[in-house]
Amino acid sequence: MMKLELQQKRWLVRILWTLLYLTIPFVKINGESALRFDINTLALHVFGSTVYIENFFIVLIFTFFITFLIIVITQLYGRIWCGWLCPQTVILNFTRFFDKKKQSIISKLFNHIIVFIISAVIGASMVWYFVSPYNFFSDISTGSLNSATLWFTIVLTVITYLNFTLVRYKFCTTVCPYSKFQSVMFDDHTLVIAMDPETSYKCVKCNACVITCPVGIDIRQGMDSQCINCGRCITACTETMSNENEDVPTLIDYIYGFSNIKRPFRSNVLITGVITALFLAGFIFMLATVKPYEFQVFPNSSFLPRVKDENIINSYEIMLKNLTEKNLTVELKIKDLENYTLQYPKPLSLAPGETLKEKVFLFIPTKMLKEKPILSLKMQSFGSNKKGEPLESELSFRKPIRRKQ
Repeated sequence: MMKLELQQKRWLVRILWTLLYLTIPFVKINGESALRFDINTLALHVFGSTVYIENFFIVLIFTFFITFLIIVITQLYGRIWCGWLCPQTVILNFTRFFDKKKQSIISKLFNHIIVFIISAVIGASMVWYFVSPYNFFSDISTGSLNSATLWFTIVLTVITYLNFTLVRYKFCTTVCPYSKFQSVMFDDHTLVIAMDPETSYKCVKCNACVITCPVGIDIRQGMDSQCINCGRCITACTETMSNENEDVPTLIDYIYGFSNIKRPFRSNVLITGVITALFLAGFIFMLATVKPYEFQVFPNSSFLPRVKDENIINSYEIMLKNLTEKNLTVELKIKDLENYTLQYPKPLSLAPGETLKEKVFLFIPTKMLKEKPILSLKMQSFGSNKKGEPLESELSFRKPIRRKQ
């Protein structure tokens, strides 16, 4: 079986990563994109689950989990993200033809056209994570694409094009906050690309590692925060050493700090790992216990308490919102109260994501309010899924106010 060298492995990873990024919005699970924040419904679709804006605190916990996971990975494997998966470096590698020094006007024009096409695809693909790509192409074909969607696509395309034609690797070395922050997270056992101190004396001063470096650093001078871990210096040094017939395959390689001792279970990694695990546990717990719908009760200001047939009537407005991707039917009851009548439109049915507002009338015998003019009650809502405890909302039931004669 043929063994892939470093740059071939990187190319394979970049191609698979790009295909994954471009196809995820087209993959449907339960009728929705595998991953998309829908602007119209303010709902996040995540691999078959839907999180509405009311439950977005779950996304916040997940964001903290991802943040600390990145820190753990950086503590262990350095800037592996930059060299293998970062969209900026992935596209820069796909457009390496743009970095050629000597090009004819025709070649430059052709390269700009290719980069613009790639930028347009990227701009549109970013929009697909907010607008269904199926609706996107359908609206384009009929000429009914929303103006906001169109302008977002154009602006993202232009920004991406300017980035890949004017900024390129300068973004990694000057703008990218991760490149500045990662040096704080490194320690003596973080995986880095460096020249092995034990074999550095065999360097033949060919400068191949400097010439091939896209950000123009000299890896022989030690670690540099501008290094994007592309590994081109490793490939260049490997070729030089093979031509020199040296017994060392390469002087530059991935090493665990300058001591080159692998110690994954370090105090800083363990602390960050525990925090990461806690946020993951919190995210899973919240996702498992999230309420399937919203339920609130408000006084009906247009209906004053009144007496009818030995009953006192109060009216309320209820608000229900289905936070699931299934149809929902809700039943209402008054907690810890037996002798009452509750009138409301039955059944209270909600489609996925639907918000429903209805008026509810509560009848309670007059004799129950002889001693207390106000009763503090709780209205319960029971969902058709019968999962978990019913949702409750407090309300006040009042006697009518009698006017003085």
